[in-house]
Amino acid sequence: MIVGIVVGLLAAYFFIADKDKLITGVEKHLSAGFLAKTERIYKQLVHAVGGYFKAQFKIMGVIYVILLIGLLILRVDFAWLIAFGIAFLDMLPVFGTGTVLCPWAVIKLFTGDYKMAVGMIVLYVVSLVVHQIVQPKLIGDSVGLDPFASLLFMFIGYRVGSVVGMILLSRSV
Repeated sequence: MIVGIVVGLLAAYFFIADKDKLITGVEKHLSAGFLAKTERIYKQLVHAVGGYFKAQFKIMGVIYVILLIGLLILRVDFAWLIAFGIAFLDMLPVFGTGTVLCPWAVIKLFTGDYKMAVGMIVLYVVSLVVHQIVQPKLIGDSVGLDPFASLLFMFIGYRVGSVVGMILLSRSV
């Protein structure tokens, strides 16, 4: 395993150090049409991934504002920092606002703070609904699809190939 890691690191270094020489060597053996098509696909992939992440940061900003307002209403200490952390988790593929708000609500329920528990659940539902409404529109605009097609292809891509499939399939149409 250690040998594999060392060889991998050395190979990565040599690829980076001789990048230009490797590219020109490969380009000599490939047709101009193939190179043009590969370059176009690469540019589309960079545009799709960049647009996807730009949209995710916009969604993170919207969710942050909602969480900040909700946590301030609930009088939570360090609301700005907690809202940022939860919004960041919401941006990650597997996690969401429920990763923090639902367990927090359960703990508050068991400690007898019913008002805070209900507030956390309401905040979770509001952030979830806003996220589901805003995501197709922002991702569709950033990647270049209409919102319904974006939502449909994101769902199909996610079911077929997880997050990478979601990004690639939503861009390929």
